[in-house]
Amino acid sequence: MFVDDAVNIVKCLKGVLGVQLLSKDAKGALLKIESFHEDDFIPVINEGLNKCLKREFCLVMFKTAEFRIPPEPTVILKTDTGKILGRELISNEDKENYSNRNDVIFLSNNFILFKPEKSKNRDVIEKQQFILPPIPFPELDELGEITDIISGTPSTMGDEYIKNIYGYPEDPKIATVLIGFSKKED
Repeated sequence: MFVDDAVNIVKCLKGVLGVQLLSKDAKGALLKIESFHEDDFIPVINEGLNKCLKREFCLVMFKTAEFRIPPEPTVILKTDTGKILGRELISNEDKENYSNRNDVIFLSNNFILFKPEKSKNRDVIEKQQFILPPIPFPELDELGEITDIISGTPSTMGDEYIKNIYGYPEDPKIATVLIGFSKKED
């Protein structure tokens, strides 16, 4: 079956410690845990995880730093109107590209803020939110029976919950990634 094929592909990837189908109970609990941060001063909206959990199938993968870097930023700071205020830098190339720019501020080695445009009216206050977007998971693209393949990462609380129910230690060197997909219509 294609779910077993997906599991076998993922578990053979470098840096993967384990992978299995996420249970329905865990899906429900994760949705509750992740909604906890949506009312923060600067809300954290975990779009990637929410979309993974809405797919027909959802795998949970445990990985180390040996796993490849994500193909896109996993954290974006934006306004409620969609303006991007900041983003994660995921590769050394990203860091080099932004290091000499005058229109960014480095908050850390891997997160930048874009300086506001001087011509913009600063009296208008837009709500800010951290977005954890859905991230492509290209390793499963070769499976012809599945579609809508994305991945997402849980919050720290979600990570701890999943590690606990699947028997992994609360080790910061082990990360949890969800991979969601649906069966392709015949």
